[in-house]
Formats: sequence, C-alpha cells, structure tokens
Amino acid sequence: MTRNSSGATSGIVIALTSLLLVAGSVLAAMDDAPTNIIQRADEQAVIALERSGQLDQAEARCVEMLKQNPNDSDAKRLLAEIEDVKHKHTSSTALRETLEETIIPEVNFREARVADVIEFLRTESQKISGAENPINFVWEAPEDFKSVKVTLSLRQVPLADALQYVTVLCGLRYRVDPHAVVVYQAAPPVQTDFFPSNAKSP
Repeated sequence: MTRNSSGATSGIVIALTSLLLVAGSVLAAMDDAPTNIIQRADEQAVIALERSGQLDQAEARCVEMLKQNPNDSDAKRLLAEIEDVKHKHTSSTALRETLEETIIPEVNFREARVADVIEFLRTESQKISGAENPINFVWEAPEDFKSVKVTLSLRQVPLADALQYVTVLCGLRYRVDPHAVVVYQAAPPVQTDFFPSNAKSP
C-alpha cells in the first residue's frame, strides 16, 4: 500500500469515528428528550396548581417528581416555595381567626383621629384576649391619614368588623399578613374616558 493510500484510509477511519460519536450524542439527546418534556410538563402543572391555591395537590406532585428523580433541582425549588406559602397562609389564617373571634364590647368615638381609634382597638383586644403580646398593627398609609376624623358607635362587634368600618370610613383598607394587620391606602379607581363610536375627536 502506498503512503497516499494509507493516509487516505486513516482519514476515512477518523471521519467515520467522528460521525459515530456525533450519531451517538444525537441518539442520547433523543432518548433524553421525552424525559425533559415530561419534567417540564410536570413543572408547569405544579406552578398552575400553586397559583390556583391548590397547595396540597402541588406539594404531592412535587413529591412524586422527586421520587422519580431525587436530583431534580426544579422540583426541590418548587417544593420549598410551596412549603413557604403554606406556612404564611397558616399564620395569616390564625391571625384572621383571632380578629373574627375577638369581640369588642363597645366602640364609641366622635370626631376621633383614626390612629387613636386603631390604637384603642389594639389595646382593647389585648385586654379581652389576655394575650401577652398585642396584635401588631403596621401603618402603610400616608402619615396625614392618621389625623382623619372618624365618628363610630358599635356594640358587641368582632374586631375584624370594627377594623373594616374604621378603615373604610376614612378611605383606607387593611389586610392580614402572617404576623401583623397592615393598614394601607386604597388604590384610587381607574378612570377611563369613553367616547361614542360616532364621536369625533377634537
């Protein structure tokens, strides 16, 4: 065999070897493709369940994903997020129940500052419940709202209802977070100008 033919043969062998390696990589990727598609579908299903509030079902789906692939980092991340949301939801539910179960015997104010009324509700609820620590109230509304005057007369009212009356009267709202009642300013309504279809713009 001449030197040229030997070199050509070596080149062909190298080319065939490279082709086989590429083909093997392609086949391996094709084998993994269905698994990746299934994993992405499972992740999307978990996210949809979490967003719709079906936390138990989302958690169970994550556990199943980890049984099939214990090293699935996305499933671990989603499971941690779900557990965090469930913890916060449980905490806020407990505080909300306290607001609903605490009955204020009398709320009687005339032209009182809203901040003073809320402080009264905070201290009165602690006296009634006998709790060592009062409910935390966080003020996120503009400071000038604290001086808004409120006139209110209520008897045997749940703390949750009393807060609702007080905040609505002065254009505020409140929400229940895991460890505090947050008072904030209600968002103004979105105003949209509507023109008849046959109206001419100026």
